[in-house]
Amino acid sequence: MSRTEAEKSVMGMIDLFHKYVKPDDTIDKPGLLKMLKENFPNFLKASDNQGKDYLSHIFEEKDKNEDKKIQFSEFLSLVGDIATEYHNQSHKATASSGGHQ
Repeated sequence: MSRTEAEKSVMGMIDLFHKYVKPDDTIDKPGLLKMLKENFPNFLKASDNQGKDYLSHIFEEKDKNEDKKIQFSEFLSLVGDIATEYHNQSHKATASSGGHQ
């Protein structure tokens, strides 16, 4: 049975996480910053253009248990924040064009 688009998206997030993990299945700060720069350059540029230095504080913000590592659930929280920002931007774009999505 083939995967649905939603299932492919979830598996893609798992694959992205695994691309940057250490042997203990967590991402350290350099790995997280590398992942963001390689995979979300447009998001980072838009943040910079808005005067937000996203990279300067994101690791500490997402490392909820303060173990200096990003676990999968913390990674998903980060990706969720990025997706939320893209979602909000999509509404701004449709509002300026007069349409709905």
